[in-house]
This record gives sequence, structure tokens and C-alpha cells, in this order.
Amino acid sequence: MEKRPFLDALEQRFSDLTPTGKRIAGYLLANPQKLPFETADSIAQQTGTTGISVGRFLRSLGYRNIDDVKQSLRGDSASPWVITDRLGAFREENTQGDALERSMNRELEAIQRVYALARGETFARIVERLHSADAVFIVGIQTTRGILNAFFSHLEYIRPKVYYVDGLSGTYAESLNSQFENPYAVIAWARDYPSDLLQLDADVGQFWDSLAPLTCLFNLMVSAVAERYGDRLDQRLSKNRELQQLFGQFE
Repeated sequence: MEKRPFLDALEQRFSDLTPTGKRIAGYLLANPQKLPFETADSIAQQTGTTGISVGRFLRSLGYRNIDDVKQSLRGDSASPWVITDRLGAFREENTQGDALERSMNRELEAIQRVYALARGETFARIVERLHSADAVFIVGIQTTRGILNAFFSHLEYIRPKVYYVDGLSGTYAESLNSQFENPYAVIAWARDYPSDLLQLDADVGQFWDSLAPLTCLFNLMVSAVAERYGDRLDQRLSKNRELQQLFGQFE
């Protein structure tokens, strides 16, 4: 699996690096197979430094953060990372001290980052589009399908014309050719495509990426959209309650 551009940059600049930089570069050069599963904190733990120092080091190489490095590796790689790569990294993680404690701390930090994102301009812009769009399409992809389906269920309770797109049609015509003038699509994972991008920390050292930050983000979005609707939400919820009673739901 080739990842040469990033590793070449480390090798070429190695002699000019600070002692901390050399520790970080040395670890990354010695463990290229772990790069898809590393976080700034996990690299810091292995090199005796801090996540802030790791981030500063990566920025000195021209990368915004560790996720930017991973994205560049996806573009450089001639072959995809396979599940056996993740299994090996997961087993290695579990041999290093208290893996559960480390994973819990990473997950809490990831959720704290979500709350920080909820105070930003991008989050506010997304909420405004979720509130004002003619229709909202929730696109379920790969392992995030279940979380997105739950988000769809919560959001459609608050506003009309929310659609869950599973891609079974093979063309995505229900969303790409919907005929709405002002639609909005929500996609988890596809960071190569969206204009309104909120990037989450999901690697907490477990076998799969954590869904807790994504669940937290969607909960915050639903609450923010509900707040935008104001008094109009009372009318919609009243009608929803009538429908629940009619069909005997939630009894």
C-alpha cells in the first residue's frame, strides 16, 4: 500500500526537525500501516508529546490536521484500506495499557468538539437550511445508515417534506431529480462533496469509528431546528399527537 508523498516529506525534512518533530516523524515512518486509524492524541501518547504538538507538526508539513493527512493518503493509495488493516490496528491498540480508559477519553473529547462545532457559523448555516429548505433529503451511506435513519425520524416530526434516501433505486432520482426548487441534502461521511462541512472525530480506538459524536451532533441539530420553528412547531406537534391517537401509537 503506497503512501509515499506524505512519508517522503517526513524523510526529506527529518534532519531539520526539532527533537519533538523527529519523535513524531520517526513513529509515523515506522508505523505507516497505523496511519488510517491514528488520532493526534494517539500519536502523542506513542511519542511522549501532546496532541497540540502533533497538530502543530502536521501543519508545518502543510496539512491542516491528522484527518487532512488521512485524506491525502486516500488520494495517494493505489489500493483501498481493507478491514484486516483495521483489525490489526484494533488488536495493537488493545495491547497498550488501559484501552477502555483511553477510548472513553477520546470519545468524550470528540463529543466536546461536537458542542464546540454547534457554536460555529457552519452549524448555524446548516440549521438555517434544514429549517428553510423546500425539502430535506437524508442520505444513508454505509455504516451511518442507522444513525441517519434516526435523524430522519426525529426531523420529520418537526418539519414536513423530510425524506430518507437509501439508494436502492440505483439512481438517487428521488433526491437528485426531486423537482424541488430549494432542496437540501444531509450526508454523513462524504466529506469530499458537501459545501457545509462539519468534520467529527470518530476514531476512539475501537474496532469501528464511534457513532456517539454523530448522534450528539444530530440531536443538537434537531433541537436547533425546533427552536427556529417557534410557535409554528406547536401546531405541527398538536397535529402529530392527533395522528398518534388515531393510530394508537405510543400508548
